[in-house]
Amino acid sequence: MSRLADALDDAYRREWPFVLAATERVAGSLDVAEECVQDAFVATIGAWSERGVPDNAGAWLTTTARRRALDQRRRDKTLRSKLPLLIELDANDPDPADIVEDSVVTDDRLRLVFTCCHPALSAETQAALTL
Repeated sequence: MSRLADALDDAYRREWPFVLAATERVAGSLDVAEECVQDAFVATIGAWSERGVPDNAGAWLTTTARRRALDQRRRDKTLRSKLPLLIELDANDPDPADIVEDSVVTDDRLRLVFTCCHPALSAETQAALTL
């Protein structure tokens, strides 16, 4: 177990920035790349304890993190393409564009209410202006 911990610690110190940079190129987002690299380091604990520490730990981590990033992109693409299929409009439902146009307030009533309730005014003044 000590050898595994030492190898993992060494890989983290030496390889983290390189693995993160390679994964970010695939993921397209630094946040997603960081999550994938973290998942790859978690996966090393199980894999390296069963199979032993690989000769090139950085390559193993990079491959694992990049595969996770590719899987994430595939899942996101599938979600974006399938999500509109879940929405079924009834023939009797109004057009969503009509609903938005009807609900827009054309005058400044809402702006006036917010102005009357400005925190700089005292509570009595706010109540009087709003009424």
